[in-house]
Amino acid sequence: MCEHCHNHSTYKVEIFSGLLLFITLILEHSGILNRIADACGIKLNIAEIILYLLALIPVGFPVVREMVESWTKGSFMNEFTLMVAATVGAFVIGEYPEGVAVLLFYSFGEKLENSASEDVKRRIKALLGKLPDEATVKENGILSKVSPKDLKPGSILVVKPGERVAIDATLMGDHDVEFDTSAITGESVPRAYKPGEEISSGMIPVDQAIELKTLRAFSDSSMSRIMKMIEEAQATKSPTENLLRRITKWYTPVVFILALLVFFIPWIVDVVNGNAFEWMKWLRRSLVFLVCSCPCALVVSIPLSYFASLGNASRRGLLFKGSKYVDGMRDVDAVVFDKTGTLTTGKFHISAISAAEGIDKNLVLSVAAALDAESNHPLAEAILSQAKADGIDESTASDVKTVSHGITGMIGGKEAAAGSRTLMHRLKIDVPGANSDATEICVALDGKYIGSIYLFDTVKPEAAEAVHRLHDLGIKSVEILSGDREEAVKRVAKEIGADKSHASLLPEDKKNIISRLIQQGHKVAFVGDGINDAPAIAAANVGVAMGTLGTDVAMQSSDVVIAGDNLEKLPEAITLARKVRRVVTENITFAIGVKALVMILGAFGIASLWAAVFADTGVTLITIIWTLLRLRK
Repeated sequence: MCEHCHNHSTYKVEIFSGLLLFITLILEHSGILNRIADACGIKLNIAEIILYLLALIPVGFPVVREMVESWTKGSFMNEFTLMVAATVGAFVIGEYPEGVAVLLFYSFGEKLENSASEDVKRRIKALLGKLPDEATVKENGILSKVSPKDLKPGSILVVKPGERVAIDATLMGDHDVEFDTSAITGESVPRAYKPGEEISSGMIPVDQAIELKTLRAFSDSSMSRIMKMIEEAQATKSPTENLLRRITKWYTPVVFILALLVFFIPWIVDVVNGNAFEWMKWLRRSLVFLVCSCPCALVVSIPLSYFASLGNASRRGLLFKGSKYVDGMRDVDAVVFDKTGTLTTGKFHISAISAAEGIDKNLVLSVAAALDAESNHPLAEAILSQAKADGIDESTASDVKTVSHGITGMIGGKEAAAGSRTLMHRLKIDVPGANSDATEICVALDGKYIGSIYLFDTVKPEAAEAVHRLHDLGIKSVEILSGDREEAVKRVAKEIGADKSHASLLPEDKKNIISRLIQQGHKVAFVGDGINDAPAIAAANVGVAMGTLGTDVAMQSSDVVIAGDNLEKLPEAITLARKVRRVVTENITFAIGVKALVMILGAFGIASLWAAVFADTGVTLITIIWTLLRLRK
């Protein structure tokens, strides 16, 4: 692709060359140019060459410069060489208008492709919004303006209604606030946030001024990281794009050889048979073949298809880390979900507390709350919230450690533990049977079981519809992997219509199940929260993190991030990825079909050089327009 053509987004050069070409054609065919040449004392042919060269130079110089630069890098056979050779050949045989048209339409196509790419970038930036250049900071009751880049964690921000939050922060105050989250999630409906919840940069308070406490540096905030991720995604190439680049390396020399054969084989035949060789006729046919064969339509339209799809996905809150993951998502035939926080809201409430004989239920809750005091796990938050609501004084725990399937520590000099039955079994603590389908937290003190806390996690309202749409898309298997109890996992699987479920799993178990599915020939997408599920996300063909823009692990280990918590974005991602492939296939089929037809007709002298110009640059323009129309929504 001609980099120099991208330095200007206007069409001034192309308009100038086009007008000069048009005026010259009128002067030539009306006889006026002949009279002007006679008056100036020059031959008509010389006058034509001068005017057509004036039309050619503005659009031809950037292509020649690009060709020379590619030669200095060792790349002699490329589309620039093809273009220049075809133009020179057209001038040699006196087909001056066609020679100008080759580079004029090529330059116009390049500008159109560049404009399309810039339009995608503008739409992404319109979605993400321009982060404010300054933020209002409150310090000792005094308000002042500072650059968001200078903000430190713990600063107090004041944001007015309609203003964009400049940096990730937590909501202060004592009541819920509605925010426009479209910059992050692509959803237009405002969402209410509670005091203490995280507010991502880029969000806008809808109807009231708010105060926020900053969480992290500007460069680590959600919007900054999204922009960086989109830029990196646009720089990475898909397997389809890389294949195209490899093909063009040998395609151009083959085309040159075939074009030469179109000229030299008839010459050899005429020499052998003693006939006069019509070099002008066969040179023209050779040029038709050369111009027609240029792969511009493919070189331009295929990367544009992926670029437009990345922009389209970003506007929907689907952030692909690169074009290759668009290809990967297209081929997915098995989708595996984490349960808590992915299929469910992750907001638990205690449904029951069961205490062992002779034990007060408040003690069970108190021990669990003491162990969970410093945890931000959803289960811990529900337990702490219930303890606070019941007015239970929390015991103080020391030597607290997070272990597989739970947490341990010391309370009043006694060993304490809270977690799953698996943890109790490992600690050799007997637990009575239970058949509840709620999530169970077993609590032990001084090596003895003292009771269980049962919690329910609400399934997301769109989960069943998302799974239904995945099945409609031909996904062979939808599975759930969870560290939770089997009864709780089966309840969720039944409610959403999943094909299989696996319970009581460690992170390594999840990874092994993903690896086994891949070994069985499946293309697997794993959808998780990006923290405990990092090994499984990394093992999958496509790792998807949901609603975890503030989590470093999510950004680093996943291939696709779904901003927000809407599960229906996943079938959208698969649908978009498949649509990209259809558009690419349509463009390739159309371009190769037209080119092949004109090549064959040209070799037999039926197609003109103008037909070859259309088969190259005309087809390129059509594929660009088709790509933008198909992938705009």
